[in-house]
Parts: sequence; C-alpha cells; structure tokens
Amino acid sequence: MHGRTRFKRGSVVCAIVAVAAVVLSWLTLSAPTAPVARAAEATPACAGVDPTTETGLIGAYRNAGTYPARQSNSAQGTPASVAVSIAPIAFTGPGQSSTLPVGPCQTIYRFVFPHIRTRHATESPFKYAEVDWNTEGLPRGPQNSFLSPHFDFHFYLRQKSWVDRHLRCGSSNGRTCDPQKTSYAQMRRFLMAPPAADVPPGYFPGVESSIPDMGLHSLDGRVHYSVDEVNHHPVLLYGSYDGRILFVEASVTEYNLQDAVQAPSHTLSYVYRQPRNYEQRSWPTRFTITYHPRTGGFTAAFTDIRTH
Repeated sequence: MHGRTRFKRGSVVCAIVAVAAVVLSWLTLSAPTAPVARAAEATPACAGVDPTTETGLIGAYRNAGTYPARQSNSAQGTPASVAVSIAPIAFTGPGQSSTLPVGPCQTIYRFVFPHIRTRHATESPFKYAEVDWNTEGLPRGPQNSFLSPHFDFHFYLRQKSWVDRHLRCGSSNGRTCDPQKTSYAQMRRFLMAPPAADVPPGYFPGVESSIPDMGLHSLDGRVHYSVDEVNHHPVLLYGSYDGRILFVEASVTEYNLQDAVQAPSHTLSYVYRQPRNYEQRSWPTRFTITYHPRTGGFTAAFTDIRTH
C-alpha cells in the first residue's frame, strides 16, 4: 500500500463504468459558465456526427446548472454521503432526450470538476467529483451491453492537480491510452490492477479501459450484463492507477434517470459491493439516483458511508 494504512472489511467500496475520455468542455464551480477550454486528444472524424452541434448541446447543458458537489455528515460528524447535482433534461422518449448529444460514435465529454463541499471541517473521503457525458453508440463491454448514452459520475480520492500531473498517456482515438504512444513504464502504471482484496470478489479489470487523466476501470463480474440490465441499473466500478484505488464511479443512462422520475419516492438506491480491504477509513456502501420534481434536476450520490 505504499506506506498507507489499509482498513479491513466493514462496508463499502467504489465503482463505476469503463469508458473513454476526451476533454471537450471544462468547468469548475468557480467558473460555472467557463467556455470550452481545450481538447486533450483529437477525436477522429465520425460519419453522421456534427462536432459543432455536439459541443453546442453539451455547452448549453453545462451552462444550465452549477453542478454542486456536497458532502453530508452524520450526527457524530463522520462522512455520511457525497453527491453531485445535475441540471434538468428534456426527455423525448424512453432513454432519449433533446438535451444531450448521442452517437453513433463514442465521445466522452468531461465537463464539470467541482470540489467536494462540506459544512463542517470533517475531511471528505473524496477530493473532487467529475461528471462526464458519454455519447456511446457502438456496442462494447461485457456482452456488448454498453450501448446507450450515459453519465459517468466519478469521485476521486486524490486532488485533481495530482491526477492531471500523473495520469498522462498518448492516445490515437481520443479516448483510451495507446500502448505504442505511451512509455512502457507509464502504460504499466495504467494497467496494474489493484490487489484482489482491494476490490469486491468477482470484480475484474477492463484492460481496454485505460483512459487518459482517469485510470483503469474494474467491473463487477457477478452482474449478468445485457443492454436492458445496463440501461436500467447503474454500472458500479472501481477506478485505479498504479495498483491503487483512485476513484469510485457509477454509469447512469437516461433510461435509469427516467426510472427515478417514475419511482414513487423519486429515489433509486443500489448496493455497492465491498472489498476485504479498504483504501481509506471512510467508504460508501450504496449509490442513489434522486429526481427533484420541483427543479427537474437529479442528484447522484454515494451514500451510507461507513467509517472503519
């Protein structure tokens, strides 16, 4: 563990979806209407996709909200949940909307990076959140079940400055690390999976999911992957770099968001499977999606955080 203390099993862990990444929009809480800043990697041209239209849609959605990321604490002052809120979406049918760009080719828009805020001095288990929109369109992943456009909600254990400094790699497709454009030593850091005890039993690394400025994704091998399963249940992953857990992630489709709209309580809650050892003392045990009828927005949260 490179000198860091591990915590035995008691509850929770992290997770989330294996995808690709291109920085096409850049936003922080201090600049909620910041313009498109840079493209980290050029995405190859895709027939049927108008980049101007796509970036216009994601830019309008970015500017439609402030995307706060907040931590709530228990009565004892320990972390209880961390959440990020997203703006309303104009749904036009099951899993469809006029708000966000979609395939047929995959582009990942990484458009908001808020710091975790908390009302008290209690330290958060996570340093910042990252919200990505993945247009998908090309079947991939287990059983080709990753097909529908979706949000990826990441919560990182390290500062963004650290991630930006260390998780660099060359890419030929604008999404994943290219081993022929990345040094051997750096590619090894991306591909080095965490020890088995650091992820829940049955999780496996998606070696094709080494992503610039993000890391390697490990998926739950006990899930019976299908398009319908992924459409209506968040994909919960562990993210890692250089053999250590780096982030928790949940991938959520528009179908899943619409399920929350239709739910009697407007909240859906899912179990986060636990490792035997924990990267740090506080760890979430559930992931929730909440729809807010008054505003039309949603909240994605890692909740039921337990202190080990």
